[in-house]
Parts: sequence; C-alpha cells; structure tokens
Amino acid sequence: MADRSPRTRLEQLLFARNLSLIDFVDQFSERANDAGIRAHTSERSAKRWLRGDPGSPRAESRRVLEYWFDEPTEELLGPPKAEVASHRMSPRSEQELMVNAARESSEHAIESSSAIDPSALEQLHAAAGQAARDYYVTPPLTMLTDLLQQRDMIYKQLDRTHKPRQQAELYLLAGQVCGLLSSVSWDLGNADVAEEQARAAYTYGSIIDHPSLRAWARALQVTVALWCRPRRAVGIAEGALEDAPAGTASARLHSVHARALALSGARDEAQSALDAATIELDRAGDDRFLDEVGGELAFDRSRAALCGGAVYVALGDGRRAETEASRAIALFGQMPKERRWGAGALGAQVDLATARTLHGNLAGAQDALVPVFALEPARRTEAITQRLSALGRMLGQTRYRGAIEAAHIGEDIEDFTAASLARMTARPALPSGN
Repeated sequence: MADRSPRTRLEQLLFARNLSLIDFVDQFSERANDAGIRAHTSERSAKRWLRGDPGSPRAESRRVLEYWFDEPTEELLGPPKAEVASHRMSPRSEQELMVNAARESSEHAIESSSAIDPSALEQLHAAAGQAARDYYVTPPLTMLTDLLQQRDMIYKQLDRTHKPRQQAELYLLAGQVCGLLSSVSWDLGNADVAEEQARAAYTYGSIIDHPSLRAWARALQVTVALWCRPRRAVGIAEGALEDAPAGTASARLHSVHARALALSGARDEAQSALDAATIELDRAGDDRFLDEVGGELAFDRSRAALCGGAVYVALGDGRRAETEASRAIALFGQMPKERRWGAGALGAQVDLATARTLHGNLAGAQDALVPVFALEPARRTEAITQRLSALGRMLGQTRYRGAIEAAHIGEDIEDFTAASLARMTARPALPSGN
C-alpha cells in the first residue's frame, strides 16, 4: 500500500493489516469460501471499492466484505474513521503527492482503455443464444449449472472492459442469462428466486435502455406471479405494456396478462387481452433480440394457444379450453423435436385434460394425461405440477366423487407430485439475481 491517507474505511482497514491490493484480491476468494459464499473479485472492482466510487458491489460480494471485516458495506465504502485515520501519515512532501497523483491518473487511464477481444463477445453471444434454444429440450438442473457458468463468465468480462459498446453488449447478455435463470428457477419451484432473477434481467435492460429485454423480463415476472398473486401479476403486465415494443414482446405480455386477468375473474378483460395478443402476433418476427435469438425468448402461436387454453380453464369454459389446448398440442407437434418446448406441450395436455373434466369427459381426461404421467422426474416443471394440482382439486369436488376415472387420475397426480417434490427438495440452493 502507498504511504498516503486512506480514501475509504475499507482501504483504512487494509492499511492497518498491511494488505496490498493483490493480497486483498487473492484473499477475497478464500474469505468467500470460509463464509460458504460463491464469489470472487477483480483488481478493477477492488480499486473501485477502495476509491469509494459510486455503485454498490453485487450482493454476494457485500456479504463477503461484511463477513471479513465485520462492518456494514455502506461503512466500508464510506470515509475512513477519524480516530484511526489520524494515525496515518500524509505524503512527506509536495513532490511525493504529485508523483502519487500522476501514478493514479495513469492507472485509471489504463483501466479506462481496457477492452476484451471481439471474438470473446461472439463466443458469449453464441453460448447465450444456444442456451435459450437448449431450454426447450434440456432438464432444468442441467440448464441451471450451464447458465450459472455463463453468467459468471459475463460478469468477469464486465470487470475487464471499459468500452461502452462492449459493456452494453455484456449487459444485454447478462440480462438474457438472468432471464433464462428466472425460467429455470421457476421450473425448479423457487418462485422467489425466479422473480429476483427476472428483476435482475429487467435492471440490465434499463441500464442499456433495451425495451425488448425489459418487456421479456416483465413477462417472466408475470408468469411467476400469476400462480399465487394474480392481481399483482395484472399490475406488472399493465405497467410493462405501456412501453413494450410491438410484435413478439407485446404478444407475450398480452398473453400472460390474459392469464392473470382470468385467474382474477375478469372474464371480458381476459378475452380482450387474448385478442390483443393475436393482433400482436401478426406483427411479430422482426425483433432483433427476441426473434433472432429464439428459443425461450421467442413467443409464437403454439405458446399463445397454450396461454389461451389456460385462460379458458381458469374461466371454467371447458369447450373453448379444449379447443385452444388441442390447437396448442397440434402446433407443438408440428415442430421438430429439437425445437419443440416439451414442457409447454405437456402443459397443454394437462389443460386438455382439465377442459374435458369441466364438461364431464373423465375418460378423455385420462387419455390426455398419459404422456404427462410418463414424464421422467428430472424433466418435470413447476408449471406442470401446478396445473395437475389444480386439476386434482377440481376432481375433489362433489360432482366427481365416486367416479372411478377421477379416483385413478387423483392417485396418479399424487404420485407425480410426490416425485416432483422430492426432486425439488433435492435440488441445490438456487443463487439469486445480482
């Protein structure tokens, strides 16, 4: 450490412990491991903290700092404590002050010119795009591991570049990966983490003023919230639709808005939202982010039909629900297996079974559920489990008691749910957004 006055409480503590910048960076990972936290830092980030630059460290870094130094992060990044600072010698001469200032200016200029190789950005874009497409065919836990590695790599690259265009691309990639982490976290049954990842994606979209990323992130929030807080989901969707781009982004928002409205009992409004989604789908196809990346970022007529079936199920309209769910199944079936959203297609099968149950066709409901109950536990998602649980509650109504088919379906749902819950309980802790 230079022989000068500390600029922050954190730098003051490093002076007191005779720790250099390199020592601090090296020991940071060790302290994180001691605390059971997955985190690291770079020299560039550490220098920002020591200077007290605006902006807070990410959540896991804050926890490491507080574990290490036993003081709140706000105090560590604030001014040094006077009683200790007074013991530190100031530079011995004006000459030394000027030399130190010149060196710091040079270091900052070098940092500011740092950049990463364009090929690294190409690789990150390719990996994130592939992950969006792999989401349709890959078990959630496998996706989780891959996405966490991608996210951490993007964060490392953000620490390496100061070029605004590269930063903007990396923030876009961070938003895309956090959004995918939101979908996977919801599939694994962790609604709180899924919403936090979606909020992180929205924040990255706001940083770079990217309307499509923001709209997609809000749609993810609505998808999570509508299962347990449909009125809150309605509010999120309505706010997001105010500045969502036309086409794919708006079609998805209108569709999940319709589902939230239906669950809130707003029949006419839900129908209007479905109609609006249909209009937006006619405009879809040229979104440079959602449509070009595709996969989980895309929203086509098969997914719109899936939402339509769920809307009519929520409204208790069995005939229309059966029509829409059947259409969704047919549209999913027309896609190549490597591009087909398997979990979505099975969700439509559950909606079809529920629709048939609504108008008394329990034998038809059993037929619709055959591929669902055959799904291996590793590929079961929270949305499928929630749909089945709702059907199970419906079958518990008086009108279905005594029906052999209802009893068999109920038993199969219990077995499916039990295996799914065992898988959820065994999952590793899901890291939240930063």
